[in-house]
Formats: sequence, C-alpha cells, structure tokens
Amino acid sequence: MVGLPAPAISNIVYAFQQSDAFARIIIFLLFVLSIQAWTIMIDKGFAVRQARAAGRRFLQRFAECHSPIDMLLQVHDHSGLLVDVYHAGVDELSDILCLTREALESHARSRRLPRTLSIYEVDRIRSTLERTVSIKIAELEARLGILGTAVTVSPFLGLLGTVWGVMMAFCGMAQVGKPDIGSMAPGVSGALLTTVVGLLVAIPSVVGFNLLTSSVRNTITEMDNFVEDFVSVLKLQTSEPKGN
Repeated sequence: MVGLPAPAISNIVYAFQQSDAFARIIIFLLFVLSIQAWTIMIDKGFAVRQARAAGRRFLQRFAECHSPIDMLLQVHDHSGLLVDVYHAGVDELSDILCLTREALESHARSRRLPRTLSIYEVDRIRSTLERTVSIKIAELEARLGILGTAVTVSPFLGLLGTVWGVMMAFCGMAQVGKPDIGSMAPGVSGALLTTVVGLLVAIPSVVGFNLLTSSVRNTITEMDNFVEDFVSVLKLQTSEPKGN
C-alpha cells in the first residue's frame, strides 16, 4: 500500500469491507502465498548469486592447474557448489589410487598423478562428478516449485474470488427482483479486489521465477562444464608420456 494515493487506499479498504467471507479467505491465502514467494525469491536469489560468484573464482583458479590434484593445495581458499563437486571427484580419485588425501596432496606438489588411469577409472570419476552435480542441482532447484505454484495459482485464486463475488451479487439482485446497480456495486467491488490481489502476487512472482530459473540454469551449465574440464585435464595427463 506504500506509495498509493489516499483515495486509492480508501477504495481498497472499502472494497475489502464489502467482500464476503469467501473472498476474504482467498485474500488471506494470497497474502500467505505472497510472503512465501518473496521469502523464496530473496533467499534463493542471494544463494544463487553467491554460488555463481564463488564458482567463477574457483574456475579461474582451476583453469591455471596442470593436473586436477593441483587444486588440492588451494581448494581450502574456496567454497561453493563447484568445490563440493571437486571434492567428490578427488575423493573418488583417492579411492582409485588407494591413497589418503594427505598422500594425494604430496603428489599435487609434483603436479603429477602417481600413475596412469585406465579409461574405466576415468569414467568412474566422471560418474561420481555427474552424480554430485545432480545432487547440487536438486539443492539449487529446491523450493522453486513452490514459487512456480504461486505464479500459477495466484491469478486463478483471484479469478475464483471474483467469479464467486459477482455470482453472489447477481443472486442478491435476483432475489430483490429488480436490477439495482447501487446494491450490486459494493459486492462487485469486493469481488474484483481478489483479482487485483491475485495479480499483485503473480506478477512479481513470475518475474522472480524467470530470473531465478535463468540463474540456476547458468549455474548448472557451469557445473556441467567443470565436469568436462576436470575429466579432460585428467585424460590429458593420463595420456602424456611418462618421460614428460
């Protein structure tokens, strides 16, 4: 209501006062949906923004590495989704090589893997990375379904309240037995209020949903690209002659 002129506020209050119990229940439901939608948009927006910023820093540093294990010496300076994916890949590599994390870090200082990996072992690491990415995608997309529900349901809830209110107004006019716009107008104004509230909930929700979906999609692409980079560097070092 902030920023609305006084006549508009008084008209909204009047329309609410003229609405029946059913319309008020719908307005209350829309109010709850609005709070939920804004909470998700703000919380998820900050989370995705931080994840993307941390991911960019991590990818810049990883691009300078000669071997995937080189990053072990610097990974403690980073955080975020890509770091979790990286740790999963390194843990799988440790299991394959039968080395502890500390032993693998000592090999990282020499910038070489202790031995050549087979194609099967590389595919095993890829599977682990992709499985971890799937888990992170689920975390990124958590509660977006609720926001999508608010986008879809809000206009229909508003329309339901309006149709109900108009129907009740016409029923009241039919019981009187004559058309009387003066007695019908208050009920109609209260009914139309639900549509206005529904649109006020749906419009910012759909904008936020589209922005978040786009950001999440870009983050997923970055994680998928990182998996390919990790495996490519692993294959490249595996295929290098031992004398190099």
